[in-house]
Amino acid sequence: MFGKKKPPLLPAASPEKTRAEYTLEYVQIELHRLVGEIDSCNKKALNEADTCNRFILPFFRAFGWDAYSTVWKSEYPINGTHKHVDYAFSKNGHGWTLIEAKKLNFKNIDRNKNFIKQISGYFNADPQAHLIILTNGEEYCFYSYGENIEISTTPFIKFNIRDIDVTGNASFLRHMFRNGYNIGDWPKFAEMSRALAEIRHSLRNAPDSLAKQHLIEKSFALLYPEYQEPERKELVEFFNSFT
Repeated sequence: MFGKKKPPLLPAASPEKTRAEYTLEYVQIELHRLVGEIDSCNKKALNEADTCNRFILPFFRAFGWDAYSTVWKSEYPINGTHKHVDYAFSKNGHGWTLIEAKKLNFKNIDRNKNFIKQISGYFNADPQAHLIILTNGEEYCFYSYGENIEISTTPFIKFNIRDIDVTGNASFLRHMFRNGYNIGDWPKFAEMSRALAEIRHSLRNAPDSLAKQHLIEKSFALLYPEYQEPERKELVEFFNSFT
């Protein structure tokens, strides 16, 4: 959103959860709850503040990010501009994750040229922005810069909360938990995602899925020899969860 305006009213603080509740299983329960609420609400009647309070803030709260804590900012000012992004959070004050919220009624948000231009402007203006998440409370699109220090107009991660099996093939979401969050990982993830996408594109004629997987891992090892086998395997599995 452009220009400074009053941040949306925050919902009442939720009861404190124990650390054990911030698990992938708990997140899965919350996603099911949010999907049910999305399906039962009047989407056209919801404004951006409603979307934030009912869907976006609870999503991040499930990972331990409390909108009332000092590490969470509403209407975060973009460096050197008069613009503000809806939310930002940082684990230690070094490197920020920005969240640009849109109304639930907006669909295919990653194809909206105005939205992409908006978040690109945020990223280019603020060197502390390492990750930008564009969301309407149902779709989540992740953007970062990788090695080229230039944000891609294509999200390196995109998912709809109704399609995600958190405890199954989407364990990548464990990287979202506040306790284990490392902002420096996301540019690396973005770069790896782009490399794997290029490899997959060139291997579409592989005879079967096992052959394709073998070629992907072999190509990845040649492209990025600096990554040791355990880390390389984890990164490949991370991005295979989206295919």
